[in-house]
Amino acid sequence: MNPTLRNHIGYNEAILDDNASFDHFFRWADLLADKLNISFTRKLDDFEALYWDFLYKGTTLTLSYNIFNGITVFPALEERSDYFENAAIAELVDQLKDANPEQA
Repeated sequence: MNPTLRNHIGYNEAILDDNASFDHFFRWADLLADKLNISFTRKLDDFEALYWDFLYKGTTLTLSYNIFNGITVFPALEERSDYFENAAIAELVDQLKDANPEQA
């Protein structure tokens, strides 16, 4: 699945995979780390969800997995996001076009 961009209640959100597993989340995390040279700064792991923060283009984004929504990336500030966070998400989607987490 190619990442897609959607605007969710005032902030951009990258949909990486809307029907994924925990294992697929870890593949996307590896791909982000390798392809974009990012490091995860905070990890919150729960029974049904994972939220891992990272810095991209000077803004904090969250790689998320939950059993209902799949794998997404959104600004850590969510509704309080401004132009820079939304632009970073849009650029991230462009960077990940044609990315294949199976090869990460």
